[in-house]
Amino acid sequence: MLLPVSQVASLVNALKFSWLDKVYLNEIPNEDLDNTDTTVMLLQETDSSPAYHANSTFKGLAMGVEIQIFYKVDLADDFNPMEAEIALMKTLKAAGWLIVSNQHHTIDPDTNQVTKTIYVTKNEMI
Repeated sequence: MLLPVSQVASLVNALKFSWLDKVYLNEIPNEDLDNTDTTVMLLQETDSSPAYHANSTFKGLAMGVEIQIFYKVDLADDFNPMEAEIALMKTLKAAGWLIVSNQHHTIDPDTNQVTKTIYVTKNEMI
């Protein structure tokens, strides 16, 4: 079984979103921390707990992933982040992920990038 962040990354990378330049797992490399010319997604694991308890054991895992999107500073005038996020969430839902929280857009104080955070979870049998 792939790590939860790897599962989401595989799904997102397969979609080849035109608006997304890079997907990072667990951390953004130092050389890209201040890069505002690309839109990046950071995936971090939030849960990997035993689930489906029966007969004094567990039969599955509850997996959680935090999805952070850092939009490039100079977005195209015709790009709509809300539409992009809805498409992402619909795809995740179709793949069995539950959208737990869809946070409001914020501005990163260091880079002035618009950011978005989405939390997803999925229970999987083992």
